[in-house]
Amino acid sequence: MRVAAQNSIQPQFRTWDWPEQDRRAFWLEQINQHVIRIDCPSPAPAAIEASLTHANLDQARLNLIRANPHSIQRSHVDISNDQRHSVFACFMLEGLGFTWQGNRCAQHGPGDIVLYDTQLPYGHGFSTDMAMVVMDLPEPVASQYLGNWKRGEVLHLRHDIRYSETSCVGIHQQVNQCLQQSVQGKAAIRPVLEQLQILLINYLSGESNNALWRRCEDFVQRHLAEDSLGADLLATNLHISERQLSRLFAQQGTSVQRYIWQQRLSRCREDICNPQLGDWSISDIAFHWGFNHSAHFSRRYRDVFGESPTETRQKSRRISS
Repeated sequence: MRVAAQNSIQPQFRTWDWPEQDRRAFWLEQINQHVIRIDCPSPAPAAIEASLTHANLDQARLNLIRANPHSIQRSHVDISNDQRHSVFACFMLEGLGFTWQGNRCAQHGPGDIVLYDTQLPYGHGFSTDMAMVVMDLPEPVASQYLGNWKRGEVLHLRHDIRYSETSCVGIHQQVNQCLQQSVQGKAAIRPVLEQLQILLINYLSGESNNALWRRCEDFVQRHLAEDSLGADLLATNLHISERQLSRLFAQQGTSVQRYIWQQRLSRCREDICNPQLGDWSISDIAFHWGFNHSAHFSRRYRDVFGESPTETRQKSRRISS
């Protein structure tokens, strides 16, 4: 099935200008020459119907590829016969498919962004008609803008990722504008690279912070009844500075001390409502969870739950009786 070109962007190469039996070889020849050396690991069930449009910009090249269902790979043999070294940032426009590199396989769709290093084996597969823009970033440019990304596995950025004013959707729009403007020779890729850099920094930081936050939550829960629990103890056991710890809690919309108080208050409420602890005084429960002043505890409890600890116990006893 022929895939139409996008708006005013006209393909430089398209397979349907060639006899059907020659289309596969012609397509591989053009991709190998103008993009990167690849191969098709198995014969396609039908002739490859595809088009390639490429634009040389100031720091990178954009390649708009449209094709019917197919799969490709870049093997160790391809890499040894082709020393071009880039990072490819693939902007998925149409169709469903997958990309693999290393131990990861990313299932992707329209709006997603997929990144990988071309000096390591990788592969694509598409079960439907597809379209994507491949941003070819030479290694020096990739190192400048994607320096914090650990190479070796495909990196998948979903279409719904957003950090403040930076998003996958916004970067997709910028890439499309670059393609349109490249016809008049006015396109500049640097704004796209700067936005991609911001997106990656936030995404990679978020992955790391999520794991750190889980460790933090676990430590707090295990040491919640200890008087020594605080920012210094947390930072020491998480092997980070107190400033880093403060930033981690700020990202969760709270502070270290406020979070600990909230967790302790929640535990107090659970124990106050627990009929098996009916013989415990409210002061004993508060003291057990680290509150040393009854009046201070009662004020904080009311601020959070809208009632006094005594009212909570009375209400709980009425419900259970």
